[in-house]
Amino acid sequence: MEDADKRATTEIMEDLAAVFKIFGDFTRLTILSLLMDHEELCVGDIAERLSMTQSGVSHQLALLKQSKLVRTKREGKSIYYSIADEHVSAIIRIGMEHVLEE
Repeated sequence: MEDADKRATTEIMEDLAAVFKIFGDFTRLTILSLLMDHEELCVGDIAERLSMTQSGVSHQLALLKQSKLVRTKREGKSIYYSIADEHVSAIIRIGMEHVLEE
């Protein structure tokens, strides 16, 4: 493997590790799971359902958005969050299947 290929592979693995680190947080994983059950929710709805402050939820959503795991849609003064794409849902579903295996 050439040096350029090794660097590219290393960068890809570092990016993948960063995504899994985001998935590794209980609160963020719970938010993603909640968004899988609802097409889209605003910060207040998520905070209420998880008994968290809006500030705490907003912080976690910012990390999820930065990692391209959620997307946003503005309607007036409200911002609605949803799962970014099917890959995100698939990762969570596959992880759940693995955890539930006997």
